[in-house]
Amino acid sequence: MVQALADARFSVEAKAMVAQGLYTGLAQEVSTVIPLKDAVLPNLEPLRQLLNAGWGEELGRYLKVLEVCGSSADEALRKVQIAVRSGTALFAAGHLATDSGTQCFLSIHHGLADEHSLQILARLLQAEDSDSALAQMRQGHGFYEAYVQAQARPEQTAPGGSLPTAPPMTPVRLLQTGRLAFDAQRPRMSLQRTLDVAASNADKHPMATLLAYLQRAGVIAEGNTLCSSRDWRPAQQQDAIGMMTGLVPLSLAPLQAPLFPGQTSLEARARRCPAARQALDCCRTSELFINGAAKRGIPASQVMSATFPVGIEIRRTGPAQWFLEIEGPFCDAAGATNLINELADVLMDRSEWND
Repeated sequence: MVQALADARFSVEAKAMVAQGLYTGLAQEVSTVIPLKDAVLPNLEPLRQLLNAGWGEELGRYLKVLEVCGSSADEALRKVQIAVRSGTALFAAGHLATDSGTQCFLSIHHGLADEHSLQILARLLQAEDSDSALAQMRQGHGFYEAYVQAQARPEQTAPGGSLPTAPPMTPVRLLQTGRLAFDAQRPRMSLQRTLDVAASNADKHPMATLLAYLQRAGVIAEGNTLCSSRDWRPAQQQDAIGMMTGLVPLSLAPLQAPLFPGQTSLEARARRCPAARQALDCCRTSELFINGAAKRGIPASQVMSATFPVGIEIRRTGPAQWFLEIEGPFCDAAGATNLINELADVLMDRSEWND
């Protein structure tokens, strides 16, 4: 299996995930739960065919179908996650009849897939037309191949041939006596709130308000840069299958433009640009992550491959409604709960929104 990973053509973002897993001995994974029709083949053959179409048989052969009958839904998910994290499989799946119907529990090595890939795979596994689904997976694989080839070409530099110069960046460290203080040995917890905002603010994204709140909430010990992520799929290739999500720096201070603008991932630019490499290192060492590139397929409390100690997610769920989540292995659950309640109040107060 290691040789198959070594021989595969991967994006720069994927290579980083594969290398991390080989170095630490624990592979990063992404996982989801997919509702299925009642008639399910015991060996999940339709899933196997889709994996072969999307990743090729050389990688698809490392699917491990687990027997999870008798397990709870949480246990079934954990079994497939562990199979990938331990290096037993690149893809692990099992199916289980639950009160809500038959479900497929699926985990994939993060070097092979991101959350967007899981969403595509879930949709096609549920499709009525299997031939069309396989054709779409093959097309998605082709889009990914084109993305990998594009990364191999010399990088486009800024006008005049100059590479971007990074502003002074230091990673955010959380105050270990603050309400977001964490202990990696504690279980991760997830706190969630639904925010109903005024109609006049419905089209405004509250990120600036969120960042301003964090600066004055007494939770940051030092640093000016935290981490976020971005899906780098070209607009015309949104069905690409593979790892195409990369880290991006997010400044605590309000800026007029992104720290590293452009259409090339930070991981790819870091190969040739010292400033991008510095920014990527800063992202990786931040203790706070805000907003993944895509919604996860499982609840935050069930995530095993959490790269960052503390995460915050805020996303639109309706015309005038936002979903807010804070997760981490918090030292003080009551303090973290107090913080999310306070933040929710701030975000729903129209006087706090930045124009």
